[in-house]
Amino acid sequence: MNLCYRHPDRPAYVQCQRCSRPVCPECQVQAPVGVHCPECVEEARRRRPAQRTQFGTPVGSGRPTVTYTVIALCVVMYLLQLASPRLGLGLDVTGALAYAPAYTSDWFPSFEPWRMLTATVLHSPSSAMHILFNMMALLFVGRVIEPAVGAARYVAVLLLSAFGGSVAVLFLTDPLTPTVGASGAVFGLFGALFILSRASGAETGGIVALVAVNMVVSFLVPNISWQGHLGGLVAGALCALVIARAPRGKSRRLWQWAGITGIALVLIALTAVGSTMVAFPV
Repeated sequence: MNLCYRHPDRPAYVQCQRCSRPVCPECQVQAPVGVHCPECVEEARRRRPAQRTQFGTPVGSGRPTVTYTVIALCVVMYLLQLASPRLGLGLDVTGALAYAPAYTSDWFPSFEPWRMLTATVLHSPSSAMHILFNMMALLFVGRVIEPAVGAARYVAVLLLSAFGGSVAVLFLTDPLTPTVGASGAVFGLFGALFILSRASGAETGGIVALVAVNMVVSFLVPNISWQGHLGGLVAGALCALVIARAPRGKSRRLWQWAGITGIALVLIALTAVGSTMVAFPV
């Protein structure tokens, strides 16, 4: 009588169809044909190729964790913006984190380039519609893009879109006019969604109409930074183009990150150039 290879005190009346080791009823794993032992099942699982999306990222749970986290961060910062003047602590969240081109200029006394990104998580305290629109757009578009490209690539698209929006603000706006809002990052997601949809053969007419309407609104409605929208749109589209067009194969991930890094370096170089071109206000 055979004994189970995992439980030597138990009789085994069948063998694993892969390795022929005797297995007791507790250790038997039913397969389409015959019975397998736990070790053979685990080995087969490790060798099975991981399922990946069209853009090379492993298929996960589909839960847009990064999107939810960014929305929560923006909401918390908005509440702090509203509360800071009422706390009586001399804390001005908006003034401390908003971006204006002067903060990256060589003549301004405070050189604070990090504001190019921190301004993205702020919104106008006087307009709840500002944050409401941006968060709704981020939710609807982010939960499509994040599972498709993966969390890490998605974070890169968000950051570089926000950065690209601030670079456009640096070149195209008054040096002392502060800007806030996640609109640059949101428009970057619009641009990325267009490119990714085109790459997968999906209909893009609705995306084009959405971007066109929002850009027209940006130009016509006062106090909206069309510069940030335009810069974010271009940066997000370029990031998505790199992700979608990278050569398939084992080196695809390397090509994608090399392209994303290249875009980041270009934006840094543009910031360095723009900081020397900002005119001192008379």
